[in-house]
Amino acid sequence: MDTRDLLLYGLTATHARLLRCLEDLSDDEARRTPHGLSPIVWQAEHIALTDATFARRADGRTEPPAGYETLFATGTGGPAAYPPLEQVRDAINRGQGRLEEIARTADPAARVDARHYSTLGEMLTFAIYHRGYHIGKITTLRALLGKPRLFG
Repeated sequence: MDTRDLLLYGLTATHARLLRCLEDLSDDEARRTPHGLSPIVWQAEHIALTDATFARRADGRTEPPAGYETLFATGTGGPAAYPPLEQVRDAINRGQGRLEEIARTADPAARVDARHYSTLGEMLTFAIYHRGYHIGKITTLRALLGKPRLFG
């Protein structure tokens, strides 16, 4: 298995798990803030925002959905006027498509200007890790909401 295959596998696996975490939630459940934690909708849309940011570093043109940088940047969260889950899924799927395209076509050794990684391959690896981190937070929030355990 080559680098591209590994990156595509990680992107596909985390995308599928993220969508699985959202499929049985209502908009109301996704907005709840148990113990004052940032809600599931924030976690999911934060992933969509950062995926768009990763894609922009690679292609110089991808833009996050309007308003996302205000609502879903690191350090935000809590109760807010979040978009419905259907829009959340759409943003997640768009980000997945862009990152898959980058993983398939771009040189993984190409340099990027960033703090946590220096090549496109490292950036996509970081994106996969970042998704996994927030999927873990979502599964904890699901447990606090009394939702079924999905993995493990």
